[in-house]
Amino acid sequence: MTTLDHWKAALNSVGWFIPPYMQMGMIGALAGEIVSKGAGFDQRDLERHLAVMYNANGLAAMVMERYPVVPFIKEYAATISEAVEAHFLGLDHVAVCGLIPVIEGVGRELANQRKIIKRRINDVFNYLATDCKEDVERNNIGEVGEIVSMLESFINFTDKHLYESWQNYSLDDNTNRHGILHGTYKDADYGTPLNFYKTIAAVDFLSFISSFRANISWFSADTTPRSWVLSMHYESLKKMNAQRKMGHLPHPELP
Repeated sequence: MTTLDHWKAALNSVGWFIPPYMQMGMIGALAGEIVSKGAGFDQRDLERHLAVMYNANGLAAMVMERYPVVPFIKEYAATISEAVEAHFLGLDHVAVCGLIPVIEGVGRELANQRKIIKRRINDVFNYLATDCKEDVERNNIGEVGEIVSMLESFINFTDKHLYESWQNYSLDDNTNRHGILHGTYKDADYGTPLNFYKTIAAVDFLSFISSFRANISWFSADTTPRSWVLSMHYESLKKMNAQRKMGHLPHPELP
């Protein structure tokens, strides 16, 4: 049985996981750089890779063609769309704060669907991943070994990073639910594109899990004429953000 455990180890070591809907070559290149650089690979390197993966065209296709049709995810499609738009305008504090409740809401709905009753959200994700692994193995869903590696890498991300106690968060990007939503982190502590990439990827992973019991593709959403129009809008927002950074538009300075 083929697994992706070599990728799981590399990506988890930098606070990441094996994402769905991404080309294997891109994931492999990222994992390879992590291994080759070792301790020299930092969160800026990770952000550089994820900026390519989560580009305007791909996100527009997900917003228009995938999120509105996936069970549970579709209930938050407007929130996700607004968060993506905020990201391209450079408002990543707002984007991340918008997505974290989506992750929790969808996670709990998926747990309810699978008859998992847990109060603490990190327990919910642990039991959800375990149940999904058993589902995949019992029903021989897809490439079993690869999907199990993906599930294990995701639970490592949620358990060791996203839902870790903020006092114990070990990376300088601060993509941590407790620190952000409880207001422990201030403006200067987070609000980077990397925070957004990590949270939108968690939404994507829950979309992937939601598709286990729905007749929905596990591949990335196709570009359509309407998603292309939206991607052009995102590109225009990126230009506005660039102008603001150059001082052409007003923006409060961080301390």
